Amino acid sequence: MSGADSELRTERLVLRRWRAEDGPPMAAINRDPEVARYLNRPPDEASAKVFVPWMTAHWADRGFGPFALEAGRGCAGIEPGTFLGFAGVAYPTYLDAVAHLPEIGWRLARGAWGRGLATEAASAARDHAFATLGISRLIALVHPKNGSSQRVATKLGMRVERQVHNPLLGRFVDVWALDAPTAG
Repeated sequence: MSGADSELRTERLVLRRWRAEDGPPMAAINRDPEVARYLNRPPDEASAKVFVPWMTAHWADRGFGPFALEAGRGCAGIEPGTFLGFAGVAYPTYLDAVAHLPEIGWRLARGAWGRGLATEAASAARDHAFATLGISRLIALVHPKNGSSQRVATKLGMRVERQVHNPLLGRFVDVWALDAPTAG
């Protein structure tokens, strides 16, 4: 991983700040029924319109946020520069019970699934949160039936800590947690 706070690079991905042109491809990802199946918020048109502005505002207000993801040169079978989704850390202000805790999240276009890209992106974001941002603890909110995100969280070293009720979904979701590694 290399880059400044506004851009990280992995072997196959570029994690970067959001651009205005990211709105339409991110909205398309959010509208995909398979992607939206386990989201923590219902995917509606109003949400789609404010998604990228919310991400940009989180960066402006906090100095960090989820990164937009694009394919890098090492991403076999995907054209470099292709928008793939997001990964990174934000405060889940939509859920009062955990709104004060930094949440690591990831969401990729269905065409990018099954390649380990979510784990690669989330690992880079996790390492950045701990080493650069000085965050000492991360959570992830995962729908109990979302096996793919559970596998990513497990690979990040996270464990289920508890459940919280998500009134937007009318159900409980798992809160996964991970503490920053302690120095030696």
